[in-house]
Amino acid sequence: MIWFLLQKIGFYTFVGLTLYFVSKRQSLNLLKLYFWGMTFTFCYQYAITIWFPTKVIVLGMMWCLMMYGSEKRDSEVTSIVRPLMSFFVIILMLGDVLALAISGEYAQHISKFSRLFNTNYTYITSFALLFYGCMMPSGFVRKTYPSYCLAMEVAIGFGLLHYLCLKAGIEFMPILRQNGSVNLEALTEVGGEVVYRIYGVSGEPKNLGFLVCPYVLVLIVMFGQGHFRFDNKKYHLLVILIGIFVLINTYSSAVIMNFAIAVPLIFLFLPTGGLVRMIAPYVICALIVFGGYSMLSSDTIQNNNEHQNFIEALYDRSFGRAQNEMDGDRQERVILDYYFADPDILSKLIGYGPSQYTFHIPGQTIGSALIPVQSGLVLTLVDFGFIGIGIYCWIFLILYQILKDSYKFDSIYGIAFSIAALSSFIGSLMFGSLVSCFVYLMLALYAFYDSVDDNEEIEEQELIY
Repeated sequence: MIWFLLQKIGFYTFVGLTLYFVSKRQSLNLLKLYFWGMTFTFCYQYAITIWFPTKVIVLGMMWCLMMYGSEKRDSEVTSIVRPLMSFFVIILMLGDVLALAISGEYAQHISKFSRLFNTNYTYITSFALLFYGCMMPSGFVRKTYPSYCLAMEVAIGFGLLHYLCLKAGIEFMPILRQNGSVNLEALTEVGGEVVYRIYGVSGEPKNLGFLVCPYVLVLIVMFGQGHFRFDNKKYHLLVILIGIFVLINTYSSAVIMNFAIAVPLIFLFLPTGGLVRMIAPYVICALIVFGGYSMLSSDTIQNNNEHQNFIEALYDRSFGRAQNEMDGDRQERVILDYYFADPDILSKLIGYGPSQYTFHIPGQTIGSALIPVQSGLVLTLVDFGFIGIGIYCWIFLILYQILKDSYKFDSIYGIAFSIAALSSFIGSLMFGSLVSCFVYLMLALYAFYDSVDDNEEIEEQELIY
């Protein structure tokens, strides 16, 4: 199938570009490439584990840190990040030791070492990513922002294209599975109706939703701050509306909840009264017109409930579904029930070890396949116990402080990436892990402290003259 060929071409293109940028010491281009890797998630390959483009790119970024780390500049960011990473590495090593010392009684056919390696790789490279900005000159975030915007707008564009293909009855790229099989379409039930879900080039509807959601929130805040894409207010607003439309049409309950929770938090953290008045009518119109049209359009395959309106259906798909699943047998609920029923105090304090819940909690595999745990909060709890939840809170405090400081000192790019990090952090509670927001957090930290340093230099020069 041609789609698998395109997948391989895309993946090895990312590999080639990563090697090229590393060899040429083009650290900034490597960071920009990371955003494109986030967009084209379908370009993955399986070798022991699933290698998404970002997983390959971050390996190149870590190589740059190790090889050229002696050239890094001093930054206040390092003093903020180093204690967090040092503490986490200690907890991670302790978890590894416990995992090797204590064998579980379940899933004996799954390799414990493979689980440890994959999880340790993800955590360590993600934490090290927080130091990546120290290799680049002050102000690099400003140069990175347009590339981030363009990559996200391409993702939104492919999401819209997918929707239009569904409307026109044109075949779109299927969901490609690692075993060589495909899903020709993604379906779900919303308000008694079975509807199509869009995923663009992100591989899964949820991937697309969690990619687009932070960017839409960034654009909303930037709109309120008077900073527009290409200095074009109409284009900026159009991208917001299309982004919301794409986000809704992923029909991801976690994404919709993420958006619904993040918006009031933004208004809480930032004094955005003017923003509310400016953007609220557009957002409401977008939700009603685009979402309503989507729900009532020909994408509907089956209608089992003619009396439920769009808002009710959307609520049922998000918060209503979450309540039903917590009352039912969703994987996260099963894990939590077993975890809290376990009398072992040590597991409550430091967890079972990185991805070791598979061997301590029954029912985590189907044959040789693992059943994924999507909630980052649940995953952190069973991996690192209540200490892990404390690390989650630590990350949130850093994020909250940088968001407040960025607004106080009018660091526009600090605000932008703090908002993206906040959205990603909230989303990670439902889908991802505690490191999901780190690329945004890194950019927010360096954007703020670089702007503070620049302001101090300007003030010193003014005093001299």
